[in-house]
Amino acid sequence: MNINYPARPYGLSANRLFTLADALFGDRSASVPQGWVPPVDVIETENQYQLSVEIPGVSSNEVKVMVREGVLTLSGDRPAVPLAEGSQAHLSERRFGAFQRRFSLPKDADGERISAEFKNGVLTISVPKRETVAPKEIEVRIA
Repeated sequence: MNINYPARPYGLSANRLFTLADALFGDRSASVPQGWVPPVDVIETENQYQLSVEIPGVSSNEVKVMVREGVLTLSGDRPAVPLAEGSQAHLSERRFGAFQRRFSLPKDADGERISAEFKNGVLTISVPKRETVAPKEIEVRIA
């Protein structure tokens, strides 16, 4: 099934915006072999990168955020909700199971100071930027 998304500002579709976000962080996971893929928004400000991840139905103790060798990995598991005895599902669109996303951090990201907050089913990961060191100019005196 081919879904056409409505036009976005600057003529970008939803698929193109996803590609731009992944290009910024260099998403190394082209596909996820199993489970599901939570949607992620990536926003850059002057001082940080911020990832907002929608993971409703997942408790904070089922989510792991790790940084190793410049790669931020987000993983977890959303358990299936069992049906009550005697009930029958007529429609089930929610996905359950393991998920994982990987993002290569930009060179100016400070992987040592990453923080995360989980509220109302949204995980917000803040990645501060390193302070840039201004080049030092040295006056050369000729004797």
